[in-house]
Amino acid sequence: MATNEHSHLLTNSLSGLCESGQMIVKPYGPAVTLAMTLNYVIGTGCFGLPYAFMEAGIGLSLILMIAGVVGSLITMNYTLESLARAEGVCEATSTGVPCHQITYRKFEFATIAEMFVGRLGKAAVQLVMGLYCIGSLWSYASVFSSSTASLFFTYALGDTCNVYGDSPTSGCLDSYYMFMAIFSTIVLYMVLMDISDQALVQKFLSAYRIVAFALMLVTMTIKVVTDGSEVVASRYAAIGLVNWKNFGKGFGPTLLALNCQYNMPDALQPLNPKSQARFVAFAALLIAGTCYLLVGFLGAISFDTINPLATLMWSSYTGCGNGWETCEYSNPMGTIVQVVILLFPVVNVVSAYPMVGVTVGDNMLMSFPSHLTARFGENLTRSFCRLLVSAPPILFAILFKRLDFIFTVAGLFGFLLGWTIPSWFQVIGSRYCQDVWRFPGAAITEFTHSCNCYDQCVSRVKCLWEIAVASPARPTKFFHHQIRICTVVAFYFLWCCVYST
Repeated sequence: MATNEHSHLLTNSLSGLCESGQMIVKPYGPAVTLAMTLNYVIGTGCFGLPYAFMEAGIGLSLILMIAGVVGSLITMNYTLESLARAEGVCEATSTGVPCHQITYRKFEFATIAEMFVGRLGKAAVQLVMGLYCIGSLWSYASVFSSSTASLFFTYALGDTCNVYGDSPTSGCLDSYYMFMAIFSTIVLYMVLMDISDQALVQKFLSAYRIVAFALMLVTMTIKVVTDGSEVVASRYAAIGLVNWKNFGKGFGPTLLALNCQYNMPDALQPLNPKSQARFVAFAALLIAGTCYLLVGFLGAISFDTINPLATLMWSSYTGCGNGWETCEYSNPMGTIVQVVILLFPVVNVVSAYPMVGVTVGDNMLMSFPSHLTARFGENLTRSFCRLLVSAPPILFAILFKRLDFIFTVAGLFGFLLGWTIPSWFQVIGSRYCQDVWRFPGAAITEFTHSCNCYDQCVSRVKCLWEIAVASPARPTKFFHHQIRICTVVAFYFLWCCVYST
């Protein structure tokens, strides 16, 4: 392709996408950004991990969880590289030279797909994000209402309420629906706010998460030690090492638990300085991954039966004996610990729900008819898209409440969104830059690794990609080839990195 063709391609087809990412933001430092990112990472998936460990087997779940952490780190780096390349492509429209770095300009996943592939790529990304969003927000709504209903029955009525049980009472269900109405009022208001406007609230909620996680880990450790090795061994034997028939119940929650790559455009946009982007993203994944491993493993060996929403196991917490034994005296500390943990999913979903709604709603805005956007204004249209994304999952949670099924379905779409799409972006973004500028290093960013393992794996992935898309008959077929191979690329990259070391 000639130089003038390159300039024409960059200027005409991408200038609109570049301008759409320019927004006024309120910058904040790495500490606040880390708190925000942790709020993205720590979603409802962590509350289903003990149940997943019990169903799929402790050994299999540990392997899936560790693979999930490693894979998330790799694809997170891919995400950072893709964001930097998108900025480099936009800057090159005026300077002619790519300078790949992350700035205050925001590039949604759908924007990156359209930039490097076209409208079909954007449509595919938006479809996956939409399906994943429905599953995630569905679980958020269900978790909030079930947790608050349980708290209400425990402390106001002196009874128990488990909407996930075999036969919940009518009063329990009525309470579930009542708190669903309260939840919808709160989060639908927050989803109309920009992420940077929520910084103070999100910082507090992140601190609450850390405290609640610590209390869960400490109380479960005390219970395991107090129960003794024989009791723990019997629980381990009952669960088993591997249960292949329940592979899906382990696969979905472990992948869903660390899925936050698609939130990075929003989380990192206000970060100052941008040089801390990888540190913040990796730190959030490692902190969350470590907590998840401990919560899943300890939760599986601490209880004889496990609720799909793990925090409900603390409904009978007393702080006496192993923590769950009957107290002969009043124990205020046990009550405080119980309330903090039972409120954990409530606080968690109130902070996460609007952030997911903002991210996916802003992606949907790109596909909204331009004449309607011009007629009603961009701000009103953006609010409509966010509400269109955020309201239906609440209705689904009212009609269908099986949390283990929701986690499994959402986890499958989370795999596509968290692993496959960033791997696809890595290949098509690198190929785009090499094809346009045609010089060594055209696709290199500040996040590109130089270690032999990484270089070998990237070379193998690119070779596999070239074979998959060789001699396409037309653009549509080319796109279909890319989609067909992207899942293979995600798995293959993880394998070859481990093998090369």
